[in-house]
Amino acid sequence: MLEDLTTPGVIRKLYAWETDLLTAHFLRLDPETRRCRFAAGVSDETVVNYAGSALGSDAVVHGFLIDGVMRGAAELRLMADRTGEVAVSVEDAWRLTGVGSALFGRLLLTARNRGLTGLVMTCLPSNRGMQRLAARFDGTITTASGDSFAKVTARPATPLSFWREVVTDSASATASVIDRQMGLLRDGTVALRGPRNEG
Repeated sequence: MLEDLTTPGVIRKLYAWETDLLTAHFLRLDPETRRCRFAAGVSDETVVNYAGSALGSDAVVHGFLIDGVMRGAAELRLMADRTGEVAVSVEDAWRLTGVGSALFGRLLLTARNRGLTGLVMTCLPSNRGMQRLAARFDGTITTASGDSFAKVTARPATPLSFWREVVTDSASATASVIDRQMGLLRDGTVALRGPRNEG
């Protein structure tokens, strides 16, 4: 789904020490997007506490970054029944650019390669964006107890799917370094130095 992206940026896995990127992204979400992401209106303190524990050993988080700033996140929490619970958030200015689909596609590949049978999403009935995203990946959507539930089946892993994850991870890590350096250059943080005249 990366080919559907209509905006420049890098999608890559977050490392355990990159909590600050995830925290800053969540805090930038507008009130309605935050409510949809957390299924309630939550305080900044709650968001910070959640982000602080989101990069644990039972989770994989992919971020969409531009100039080293994370503008979208897709979280996969591994469950005991071989499914994964998923949440996706994209900042307002980057919606409708294919970011959500690209993030979800990357999570689906990750889930396959970890032997998961499917991805499960719980969202508010008003969260049409998540429901459209699930439908795009042939998800089954049901409603119960005031929430909407979507399940997307993950195909079994193959040598090709493992290879794809390794290649995309490697390419994304390289692209992220370049993206960050270009951002620093644009901000003037890194000075360009030419050859010195000596003599």
